Amino acid sequence: MIDILILYILSKYDATIYKIRKLIEEKFFMFSTPSLGTINPALKRLESLSCVEFESKMSDGGMLSKTYKITAFGQKYLKNAICSFEFKNKSLVSNNVSILICVSDILDENEKDELYKNCLNTMLLLKADVNDALQNPYNMYTDTQKNIIKTKASLIDCLIEVLQ
Repeated sequence: MIDILILYILSKYDATIYKIRKLIEEKFFMFSTPSLGTINPALKRLESLSCVEFESKMSDGGMLSKTYKITAFGQKYLKNAICSFEFKNKSLVSNNVSILICVSDILDENEKDELYKNCLNTMLLLKADVNDALQNPYNMYTDTQKNIIKTKASLIDCLIEVLQ
């Protein structure tokens, strides 16, 4: 998901690693707050894939600074990464769906429709899993655990509504 966030930010702005981090925190603080230790290797990976390029400049303070920008291939890679995102970790599904919805403005209408269908199906499966877990008498959840799961179920319902 970090690749998507970085490329999305760079599709809007040319930015240094620090600016990328700041913009991700501002725009996606509810879903992701990556460290520079996460962003830097991702930028190197994206650079090796020819998704981003940089220009080195001396800053006003005399430090060498790299300003990154997305390439034409990076734009295509970003769209593909969004459209073909695979949900692997159930605990992150609602978070990842939220991010994908937020970055879907770069997609054309057909791509956005497909993304929303994929996300909706994933959310409906997650909702079924949550309901099954709550109804399973062998789970023996405490009242607090049930309340937390029900709160998560409410978020799932909200996301389903947005996607429909």
